[in-house]
Amino acid sequence: MEELKIIHISPVSATFELVNDFIYKNESEYEISVNGTAVRKDGRNVFSVFDLKPDTDYEVCVKGLSAKFHTLKVNKVINVLDEGVVGEGTTMNTEAIQKILDSCDNDLVVFPEGTYLTSALNFRSNTYVYLKKGAEILGSIERYDYPIVKGIRVEDGVEYVDASWEGEPQDCFMSLISSYDSENIMIVGEGAINGNADKADWWVDCLTKRGAWRGNNIFTNRCKNVDFVGLNVKNSPSWNIHPFYSENVRFIDLLVENDPHSPNTDGIDPESCDVVDIIGVKICVGDDCIAIKSGVYVMSQTHYKPCEHLTIRNCYMGAGHGGVVFGSESSCGIKHVDVKNCIFDETDRGLRIKTRRDRGNKAEIEDINFDNILMNGVKNALTVNMSYYLKRWDPTDIIFSKDYVEVTELTPHIKNFHFKNLECKNIKICAGFFYGLPERKIDEIVLENIHVTYDSSYTKEEGPIMIYQCPQVNNGGFYFYNVENVIVKNVDIDGQKGEAYNLEGVDNFSN
Repeated sequence: MEELKIIHISPVSATFELVNDFIYKNESEYEISVNGTAVRKDGRNVFSVFDLKPDTDYEVCVKGLSAKFHTLKVNKVINVLDEGVVGEGTTMNTEAIQKILDSCDNDLVVFPEGTYLTSALNFRSNTYVYLKKGAEILGSIERYDYPIVKGIRVEDGVEYVDASWEGEPQDCFMSLISSYDSENIMIVGEGAINGNADKADWWVDCLTKRGAWRGNNIFTNRCKNVDFVGLNVKNSPSWNIHPFYSENVRFIDLLVENDPHSPNTDGIDPESCDVVDIIGVKICVGDDCIAIKSGVYVMSQTHYKPCEHLTIRNCYMGAGHGGVVFGSESSCGIKHVDVKNCIFDETDRGLRIKTRRDRGNKAEIEDINFDNILMNGVKNALTVNMSYYLKRWDPTDIIFSKDYVEVTELTPHIKNFHFKNLECKNIKICAGFFYGLPERKIDEIVLENIHVTYDSSYTKEEGPIMIYQCPQVNNGGFYFYNVENVIVKNVDIDGQKGEAYNLEGVDNFSN
């Protein structure tokens, strides 16, 4: 039976989720009414209503279902136009906006329709921000308008990681929206956070550190209770949204987008976070849509914190290298991840797990569950890779050897995965490619209620994962290398080339 649940309330908005058997969206649109007045139509399982008043009772009705709620109370409402901020797109507003943010104490900061040019902004605790429809926070295209944040800061003998690049402390340009050591922040609305990187030089010579590494559109560090709702986040210099060592962060009903050819522009990358909700989000970017990380080996030794308790639900992953990705910087471990009711449409891979021998024995990836997923036109549906390799690295390094190597404190461990109720249509390269290490095999993979069909018009052979000298495949079935237990229940593969199941170094196979 279908239910209507309230999943977020702010001073000016509320977000709802239709609990049903549909994946991401319903078969047809439905009408949304607020206090008896129709406001618009939608078709998604997750939707928001905005332009509400603080501290007020409301009732929302959808498809014969209703929910009553009360918006949050604030101390006062601040219109940025009344405080010297200019929204015509050419005046630099950094100082004026920051002054407003620094003075907030449970206040609501409202950005009306307009374009607000700014560089890096720092959000403090107990702040509500509302970007109304047509409002855009627009990032400066001048690199040195953004302060450089040092990777490591030592204060009273305590080491803090203030900036991170590819899983380790590195100097970075400050992000457009940042928050450090803060809590209770909400940024909501139908407006946009536009990093403006498509007009700048951030993507030029992207593997070279120029002054510092590229910042993000949004970066939270050591924060708690931070919510982003309804926004369009786009054109980031690198990762769009990067919660780092944060807790209870929620990304709801967002549109995250970058040019499909822009480098390292992941959608949402939680790193060493605890309790992350990504619900009702649409992502189309130049790299991985969602990438879950926990740092390189040095972080597991000095700042150990796994990334765990993640919920990804009713999301749409479009252009991107991977739909939901783990690693490769995962040295503190990734645990307890549930992915449900999601669409992966034309991504290179659906699930993508990347790790390698030097990530360390704390790099445990375990308790990963996928349920009720639709993949369409994905090259590789499910991939797990314990020997992640890029061409710029030395292929003779023992890290990338396919031979047995003695287990050490540097050896990662991948444990249990459960994939069920997957519809994988028009797969191009293979249904699944799982590559464990000879000395530490993947513990267990369960495939249940899965249907796979192929795009026979796609004839190019490619390597499903990034390992040294990877086999080239086209329209292939499931490939398992170095796995202890493979359990297959009610899996239907239609149209694959070769065997449905290809096994090498598998201890137990149950079909």
